Amino acid sequence: MHLLTTSPANSPAPDAADGFARNAPRITLNPEGFEDWPALLDLLRHAFSHTIGKVDPPSTVYGCSAVDLALRARNEHLMIATQGDKLAGCLFLKDTGDALFLGRFAIHNDHRGRCLARRMIGRAVLWARRHGKSRLVLETRTTLLENQAKFRALGFEITGGRAHAGYHGITTYRMARRVG
Repeated sequence: MHLLTTSPANSPAPDAADGFARNAPRITLNPEGFEDWPALLDLLRHAFSHTIGKVDPPSTVYGCSAVDLALRARNEHLMIATQGDKLAGCLFLKDTGDALFLGRFAIHNDHRGRCLARRMIGRAVLWARRHGKSRLVLETRTTLLENQAKFRALGFEITGGRAHAGYHGITTYRMARRVG
């Protein structure tokens, strides 16, 4: 496993362009010994709560368990952001050949608007470059216009869409950005 960690002590000098702050959350890829799957599930459900009633079908985050997340981390890379001993964000990274698929991307409401998503995507870009990937790919629901705008601001573009099983018409957009 590759470990990619940033903290105020080992990060580049503060950059006003990305809003880096001295007390910024620490970002770790594949955190050694991480076992707090219930807290990770709580973070995901907290961060996805704004989608309740806005997406159909409902997010699968409400049908998964802490055990499901632990199993997922065996097959994918887990990136977490922590502020002290509290989770501030998470992101799963899955190798899909020439791309890196980003899933279960969540930022705690207390950390939104502080460039944490930008920093986490930046770390995913670094990992993708180091491993010869040409792009990052993610999915977001068609009804979540705010999410689409945030991902566009992070360099992603809509490249396609799909319908969930049993639905007619696109329910999810696929978005991608180059890493080169």
